[in-house]
Amino acid sequence: MDMRNKSCVWYLLAIAGLGGFLYGVDFGVIAAAEPYMKAMGVYSEARISYIVGAVLLGGIIASLSAGALAEWLGRKRMIVVSAAMFLVAIPIVSLSLESFYVLYAGRVLQGMSAGYMAVVMPMYLTETLPADIRGRGTGVFQFCLGFGLVVAAGAGCLIATWYGASDTADAAGRVAAWGANFWWTMIPVAVLFFGSLRLPESPVWLARKSGKLGLSGESGKTGLPVKSGISGDLLQRRYLVPFLLACLVLTFNKTTGMSSFTSYLVSILHSAGFEGIYANWGQLAVKLTNMLVTIAAAALVDRKGRTWLLKVGTGGMTIGLAAIGAVFLAIERFGVQANNFTGLLTMFSFFFMQVFYALGPGLCVWLVLSELMPLRIRANGMAIALFMNQLVAWGLASTFRQWVAAWGWSSMFFFFAVNGVLYFITVLFIPETKGKSLEELETLFDGKRSAGKQEEVVQ
Repeated sequence: MDMRNKSCVWYLLAIAGLGGFLYGVDFGVIAAAEPYMKAMGVYSEARISYIVGAVLLGGIIASLSAGALAEWLGRKRMIVVSAAMFLVAIPIVSLSLESFYVLYAGRVLQGMSAGYMAVVMPMYLTETLPADIRGRGTGVFQFCLGFGLVVAAGAGCLIATWYGASDTADAAGRVAAWGANFWWTMIPVAVLFFGSLRLPESPVWLARKSGKLGLSGESGKTGLPVKSGISGDLLQRRYLVPFLLACLVLTFNKTTGMSSFTSYLVSILHSAGFEGIYANWGQLAVKLTNMLVTIAAAALVDRKGRTWLLKVGTGGMTIGLAAIGAVFLAIERFGVQANNFTGLLTMFSFFFMQVFYALGPGLCVWLVLSELMPLRIRANGMAIALFMNQLVAWGLASTFRQWVAAWGWSSMFFFFAVNGVLYFITVLFIPETKGKSLEELETLFDGKRSAGKQEEVVQ
């Protein structure tokens, strides 16, 4: 497949979109299914949290091996493997609601598929797309991630309409609704699996394997710069600074609570005052907002820049988180009755928070991550950063219901808002990567050279 052909570029973007869709569905489907599991009373609050968090544990396991596997097998093969793992996981999850350990294993496998996709797909896009559309290409991945969340929420609404909401359906309806929330996902993932078989391999990975591109990026034929005397030691400043920034950005992307919202939003809106299917429709509206704003962000990312969007996004997101915390504080500490009005206040606060998250962190975090990492450490550096991201998310998701039971919803959201402030401060130290080629990105943290100076290239 010749990537100079526009039709080939569009095919790549379509598969990247399906990869983002898989990632969104992977994390979004449990929000509609989890209330049925809770309503059945099969598991304790702790075990429900473990099952919800199992996807994130799978992401941790994947991140430990994603970099090495992407270097060994190649980017394309890992995309295929990721889709295949999802296809295996769904029947396990759908058919094992009353078997905790089997269900847990299926959810872990589901999370591993998402973890591999999260590492490999942005890396693949960065190494394959031209610099002038790299931002938009990653935007396709993020847009379809949001679209996956919307479709999962929409499917949850339809399933709740058909079988009844979690607080109104009978026992048989709850079991059927649980399975239905997972079975439909087999269709788009099967399309991704077979479609990814026709993808071209990353030209950077092929050059590395053929010996035409060194570990540090040396290659006359590819035009990447020579860095004389530079080793792969992460303790060197030009590697350590971008690596630490990437780790901090990905960590704060989770400690601001997005994984928890994605997994528990229906239950959160129930607690805020919405009853029955209204919470499902509220979840759909919030996730639809995320998807629509992502479209606008994708149009802005190559014009306004990554860091501008991140600053605006983290600032607005933090205000929204504090507003949600304030509504729950009124309910939990000041005797305000949870009703449709408080439910609407919570939902609109979620809208506000989601708009700014989608505008900045939602789109830019993956793009900045893949662009900040120099070629020599990109695969393993991204995997380590994602490991930290998934570890934090797993810890939050696996203790979420216990935390809420002990200290209430308000304490959780104020904790997220504090982390939003820390996220904003971190963003202030991130350099702009808009419009820069891979060669220029290699020099961003090289203190010995100015940003505009040409590097020595082997002819």
